[in-house]
Amino acid sequence: MGNHFGFVLLPARKHFVIHLTGFLLFWGFSTVTNPAQTLPIPRELPPPETTITEPGPLPAGFWPSPPEEIFASSTFGQPGAAGDPVSKELPKSVAATSVPPLELPQFSFSDRVPLQPGPLANRVVLPNRNPETLLASGERGFQWAPAFKQSFHFLIIQHLFRFGTESGTRSEFNGPFFKDYFKSVGSLRGWDDGDPFLVNYIGHPMQGAVTGYIQIHNDPKGICQEVGFNRGYWNSRLKAMGWSALYSTQFEIGPISEASLGNVGKFGTKKSPHPMAFVDLVVTPTLGTGVIVGEDLLDKYVIQKIERQTANRTVRLLTRSFLNPSRSFANLLRSKWPWYRDGRPL
Repeated sequence: MGNHFGFVLLPARKHFVIHLTGFLLFWGFSTVTNPAQTLPIPRELPPPETTITEPGPLPAGFWPSPPEEIFASSTFGQPGAAGDPVSKELPKSVAATSVPPLELPQFSFSDRVPLQPGPLANRVVLPNRNPETLLASGERGFQWAPAFKQSFHFLIIQHLFRFGTESGTRSEFNGPFFKDYFKSVGSLRGWDDGDPFLVNYIGHPMQGAVTGYIQIHNDPKGICQEVGFNRGYWNSRLKAMGWSALYSTQFEIGPISEASLGNVGKFGTKKSPHPMAFVDLVVTPTLGTGVIVGEDLLDKYVIQKIERQTANRTVRLLTRSFLNPSRSFANLLRSKWPWYRDGRPL
């Protein structure tokens, strides 16, 4: 059905307004939590060592008794007792200006990524992107809106690539839309669609891996999973395969698909009488999930090993980008650099 997969470098977005807003919010928070800037300072306070015995204003020039008289008192040290420097009741002038203590936010360092030995010891460690951290930060459940947005961007890129490289797609763009669309979908049968091995078994699995990573990047529970023999990881990747299958079905026979835009399958070719076949519908999500697992293995056992051995940014970003091509393209779709990793700074 044509090679519809290509890497398109997207420009990185500058979030100046977001950074400025964050600075203003931080400045405002620091102002609120600074008692010196917010608490009213009383004009008149009793001397710090004034003995307070009864509520009410203190007489002018009043000072505590000599130390020997205070220690001689049998009630010294009892709260509220005469001669005690600290009384249960404060003077009215002081009570009117008293304020409750501020409650500052509590910070925990339990969600930080542990440092690895080697050249990374002096690097800044960002918070780990684990489910608890994500839920606490407001990312509750699957992020549907970003997932659909990124998938739609990928769909546009693929169709632009088709129209730019396939003359048959451009020539079939005219004609009755629904009639040609249903005729193309109705010709779906068989396995071989006539495309070369490189397209069906390399290009389409990579397409499935990109859409699978779109699902993973928007799943707070799946994005933190590391490859291994555990239920959480495989449940996450099965969800990614389901998302990839839905996207692949839409791309092949959906309303914005090869069948509707270009009418693939409407006519047979010399290579196959049925250009609309089942090979892409099956291979894209299944082998695409295999590509995801393979890239996860490379990231854990090759890329991270290289990162522990070198602090060279060029080596690290090239290793991340080219050894994980599907993840890199999915990062671009969410406006991240290709070498971006959640919870793992470069």
